[in-house]
Order: sequence, then C-alpha cells, then structure tokens
Amino acid sequence: MNLKKRFLLYFVLFFAIIPVFGQSTGKTFKVVIDAGHGGHDPGCLGLTLKEKDVNLDVALRVGKLISDNCPDVQVIYTRKTDVFVELYRRAQIANNNHADLFISFHCNASENHAGNGVETFVMGLAKSEANQAVARKENSAMLMEKNYQNNYDGFNPNSPESSVIFSLYSSAYLNNSISMASKVQKNLVAASHLTDRGVKQAGYWVLYKVAMPSILIEMGFLTNPTDDAFLSKKSNLDKFAVGIYNAFASYASGITGTSYKQLSNHTTVAKEDPKPEKAQEPEKVKEPEQSIAAKEGKPAVANDASNNIRFKVQFLASPEKLSDNDSRLKAISDVSCYQENGFWKYTTGSESSYEAAAEILAQVKKVYGDAFMIAFEGDRKISVSEARKLLKK
Repeated sequence: MNLKKRFLLYFVLFFAIIPVFGQSTGKTFKVVIDAGHGGHDPGCLGLTLKEKDVNLDVALRVGKLISDNCPDVQVIYTRKTDVFVELYRRAQIANNNHADLFISFHCNASENHAGNGVETFVMGLAKSEANQAVARKENSAMLMEKNYQNNYDGFNPNSPESSVIFSLYSSAYLNNSISMASKVQKNLVAASHLTDRGVKQAGYWVLYKVAMPSILIEMGFLTNPTDDAFLSKKSNLDKFAVGIYNAFASYASGITGTSYKQLSNHTTVAKEDPKPEKAQEPEKVKEPEQSIAAKEGKPAVANDASNNIRFKVQFLASPEKLSDNDSRLKAISDVSCYQENGFWKYTTGSESSYEAAAEILAQVKKVYGDAFMIAFEGDRKISVSEARKLLKK
C-alpha cells in the first residue's frame, strides 16, 4: 500500500470512529445541563420575564426529571443558581467531565414583537441573517467577561468576520446533534403549540467548543406577548421540561441500549418548583443621556412612577459606537445613545407621554422606516405596554 492510500485509509478511519468518542459504551452516560446567562448577565429582558430566570427554571426541571427517571445517567450542571458562568467555562465543564451530550437552554427576543416560536440549534455555519443574529445574541454573553479577548483569542461576536472561525468546525457529532435537536423540537411544539421555527444551524461558541453532540434550545420569544404569557406559567414550564426529558430519554435509549421511561405530558416535575436562589437584579441599562445635541430647559423629574416614565424613538443600532459627525446621525436631531447586549443603540426624543413620542416616531420613520418606540422607568428599560400601564395608575 503506497503512502497516499495509507494516509487516506487512516483519515477515513479517524473520522469514522470520532462519533463514538464520548458515547456511553458500558460507562455512565453523562449529560450536561447548561442554563444560559446568569448573575449580572440577564440575557433577554422580556415583557415580564428575564431570560436567565426562565433558562435556569427549565434546566433544573429537566435535570431533576433525568435524575429521577434515569438513575444510571449522571446529570452535570454548568450552574444551579443565579451566578455568572463564562462561555468558555461552560464548554470546559462539559469537556473535562467527558460528557456524552450537551444541552443549552435559552430564550429569544426581537425588536419586532411579532417574532415568536421555539427553535433548536445545532452547531454549523448559519445560512441566513436571522440565524446569525440569534447566534450573535448568545455569543455576546462573552462581552460580559472582564478579559474576554484573552479568553476567546480575540474573537469578537459582533465582527462580520467572526463566522470564519466556525468554518473549521468538524461535523463529527452533527448527525447525533441533529437527532437530539429534532426530538426536542418536535416535543416542544407538541407541548406548547407555539410556532415551530424548526431545527437550524448557527455558529455558537459554546457548541463549537464542546467535544460531543450538543444542542441549544430557544424556548420562545420573551418579547412576544403569546410566548411570554406561556413561559410565565409554571405548569407550562413543566410541559417544556417533560417534552425535553422525553426527547432525551428517546435519544439516550438509542445510544446506550437502555429503555428509559417516557412521561405523560401532564407530569408534575416536583411538589415544589426547583427554584434557584433569589435572583439578583441585573445591571441596569443606563438611560441614553450621552447626547449629541444636548437638551436644554428640561423640567425636574418628580419621584413618582408616572413622572419617571420616558418614551424614546430608537432608529439605529451598531456594534461600534459611532462618531458624533457620522453621516447616519445627521438626519436626526437630538440624538442620544445607550449600550445594550453588546450594541450601541441610538434614539431621539425623551417624552413623558406616549402620544408625543408617537409624533416623533412618525417623523423619524420618514428617514428610518424600521424605527420603533422604547420606554424607560427612570434608568430601567421596560416595555412600552408596561410604561403605558404605569402611566394609567
């Protein structure tokens, strides 16, 4: 056998055996339960919920179901309380434990509140801007770390070139990842009747770094009223947990040869909800007061809630802070900006009434057709609907 043929044979054999590494062959099957965000990183801020809380709640429920019904499976958590865990450490936890499966729990958000539904991701190059946007949102958690550039070798989640690194990804675990993701997606849609957004591929750092089949679940849009209302009910979180557990049981049964029990959709996870420790308040989003055109003659704001509400019009977002003379800002007067989720977001107006802000929005839309209204209570960003309710009290 010549050298070229021998190399080709070794190459084929190497990739043929990779998928069995990390799989249980007479050893304890290990699953890593990863509740996204936490601590000073709240994740998405929805209409009534914080992503970090929903992620942890469902993750703990799923982990408990697996422990209760699959006694020979070891459940490993990246966090069990409201603490911040760096993205690279989440992958380290999975790899150091030589886990067989990695499940990351997340919720979605969109500036367009019509965005809704559940979707499950596996690692891969995103083929659409929408998928890339979701991945950027989750990858931006690394920006919460003090020395993230050292931890991620200079990787910038907001850089257009950032996806290049994922082109080196080996698809050795892709088939098993898709198998698990498909089971999860089917069960979540059946349990919730929320919009089915399907199984997709995108470049997630945490999935890229784990050496095992892995999935990332987006359990609905916290910015959508229907999804938010669903995720607000503990009984519905039970349904999600049971659906994800049943998907795991089916997947693990096929891997290990052990027949794990399937649960009824009406199963109650625990007599008492497996709640985390009392959640810390997330760092407050600073109200945009970095004015390019400074306000003058602004009346004093009283302490009561109604006088503390401000409506603004957001018209632009950028991963980098723009200079004061940037051409994109020249058409709008009285511009302010604030930083959120790794983006600089630009607004105009700071009105105490919804109607006044609506007039400004109508004018701004002539220049920026996708402009929309946002609201603050003091220096805390809230939904416009919540702001209007507070004004009526």
